[in-house]
Amino acid sequence: MNDYLYHILIMVFGVVIAGAAQLLLKAAAQKKYRYWIRQYLNIYVVAGYSIMVLSTICTVTAYKVVPLSVAPACEAFGQVIVAILSWAVLKEKMNRKKITGLSVILLGIAIFFI
Repeated sequence: MNDYLYHILIMVFGVVIAGAAQLLLKAAAQKKYRYWIRQYLNIYVVAGYSIMVLSTICTVTAYKVVPLSVAPACEAFGQVIVAILSWAVLKEKMNRKKITGLSVILLGIAIFFI
């Protein structure tokens, strides 16, 4: 596998784990806590921000090879990941507008890479 494709995959992996981190942070935000400090010091928040740091490391590593003009297409994939994870894990509803929007994003990514 060439170096460029390897770094694209690192960037996409970073986007996917950032989506998972956002899901953890949303789950933490939906809970009620007895003490205000527990809003910030609980397993969901600590894990979410730790994963975000790992995502940032992946993105910085990928930028060593991937041109800045390609990165937005990879980052846009994060919107699709977050929507799918929210639907699967948090049981959020997927209506026609969301599906249409996600389809447009995927079409734009496909057109960009073709």
